[in-house]
Amino acid sequence: MKRILIIILGLFFLEVTISSAQVDSTSHMQPYWSPEGDQIAFASSMSGNFEIYVINLNTNAVQQMSEHPANDFYPAWSPNGKYVAFFSEREREHHYNIKYAGNEEQQFPISSARDGDLPSWSPDSRNLLYHSSEDGDMEIYMRSYRSKDIRKLTFNDATDVYPFFSPSGKDILFLSDRDDNMEIYKMDPDGRNQKRLTFSPHSYEVDPIWSPDGQKIAFASDRNQNFDIFVMNADGSDQIQLTTDQHFDLGPQWSPDGKKLVFVSNRYGDADIFTIHSDGSNLKRLTGHPAKDFYASWSPSGQRIIFCSNRDGQNKIYIMDSDGSNMKRINIRHNR
Repeated sequence: MKRILIIILGLFFLEVTISSAQVDSTSHMQPYWSPEGDQIAFASSMSGNFEIYVINLNTNAVQQMSEHPANDFYPAWSPNGKYVAFFSEREREHHYNIKYAGNEEQQFPISSARDGDLPSWSPDSRNLLYHSSEDGDMEIYMRSYRSKDIRKLTFNDATDVYPFFSPSGKDILFLSDRDDNMEIYKMDPDGRNQKRLTFSPHSYEVDPIWSPDGQKIAFASDRNQNFDIFVMNADGSDQIQLTTDQHFDLGPQWSPDGKKLVFVSNRYGDADIFTIHSDGSNLKRLTGHPAKDFYASWSPSGQRIIFCSNRDGQNKIYIMDSDGSNMKRINIRHNR
């Protein structure tokens, strides 16, 4: 099973798995906007091991969403704002949990889900996509959050990972190395009609992300020896290269209006945050600190961008206007 993709992204973004013995108690990472844009869910080690927290950006009030001796990572808010799903290392084998965003008492454990990552909600907030190696090789699963119905969507000996629902919920993007290298595929929500969208022998296609209207897909590819940002139609046609650089451009995220992309690049040494128009024009560098800035995403309004940075020694969460101005570190303090 090929793990080169995971290793590349892990080293570049400092998002490697951390055991409890190695956790830095001041690290905050993996921020995820609430649908209304007034709160951020994130993983933090402020209590000793990594747990899931939510901060209200208007009041700075912090709520702890998980509490367990094992590490919890990758929070994902449901589109209706009621739930936060996350990946956990608890119970001897990794699994996903879902919690009511406003209630610490109710949880919905999903299943064993080894080697997990960021889960993906369906647009109606009823189903969750994730990848797991619980059957031996990495496959894609979907589960209804209120039932025990778990459906395995892929069946092969390859690595199938990082599934994401389209905005309409009618398609699922995912990555697979079933044809020897990591490529982008699409399928129906029931696992049928699996179709390969990219064809780049001896290269890796990574970080696919739907445009807000579901008509385009942005992704990163090293088909030209280094990772650059590309955009294609939802059926894989008309693939256009947006960036051309000898370094890594990774992690594209669409602005809510679909006109821009924010991404991370190390073209000036350490990782920085950039934006570019979806036609490849108006490349702009938003951060220029001699540290690693990564994991950037737009607010639902498109007016602000959050990102992680180790500029203060450990990973912290920062926020800025979409043009890079008014940058500040989010003040996170948890009073138990």
